[in-house]
Amino acid sequence: MNSYGQPPFVPIGTERTAGLARTFVELLNQALDGRKKLHLDNVPRRRLELALSDRAFSGVALFLAPEFLVPAAQQLGTWSEPVMVDENLIVSVRPLNVSSLDNLNGLKLGGIAGHVYRLLGPAIADGKVFREDAQDHISNLGKLCLGRVDFVVISKSELAGTRPHVSCPVSFRSTSFPEPQVVVRRVLVQMLNDDSSKEVLDAVAAVACSQPWIQALAQYGLSTVGCRNTERPPDPSPEKGRKGRPHPKQVKRS
Repeated sequence: MNSYGQPPFVPIGTERTAGLARTFVELLNQALDGRKKLHLDNVPRRRLELALSDRAFSGVALFLAPEFLVPAAQQLGTWSEPVMVDENLIVSVRPLNVSSLDNLNGLKLGGIAGHVYRLLGPAIADGKVFREDAQDHISNLGKLCLGRVDFVVISKSELAGTRPHVSCPVSFRSTSFPEPQVVVRRVLVQMLNDDSSKEVLDAVAAVACSQPWIQALAQYGLSTVGCRNTERPPDPSPEKGRKGRPHPKQVKRS
């Protein structure tokens, strides 16, 4: 299951790329070598959280981190090795000095409907930072370009994927939070039994450090972490996948 409905995770419009979600699932099926067949299901975030809160869930959830999920969903399954390193960024048109979150007081945040902005929540609640929502990142960046909002918060991956779809004569400026908000994305695996879960986790580990996946990430300026040799990563085949590093039974924090 994939709950990210915009580039680079899924293609839109006339894009000819498969999107990172489909690319990852295809590589994962190659690594499983016919022993299992996974199908990509792109779903809204709320549906994903409901599915992960059900103890009967069997499958995988892509590109998550434990802190992204509601408590009930955090208790399910086993977290994979890292598959992507991402970062939440502050993006603006005019230069912003953000040495402290207080520097954003008096400005208008372009938000995404339904998104929770944990670090900015108190300032928004106190009326120090104003918020105006859009339905998606492309619309939000368009509002930023037109000066209707002062800044947006968006992941490095989604900025790289959506920027080509926004016609803006000026450049977007991105900056890290005062305390960089790095996100280590993983795959949450919950299969019918422990042996099946381990088989999928081994395949995920092989794909995460494979050359095709590293190249797919590099198209968007992204990378992964923890690969022992990124110059010659293992091929995502079942034989090589089994030789990867051991997997923790449960990873609580990314």
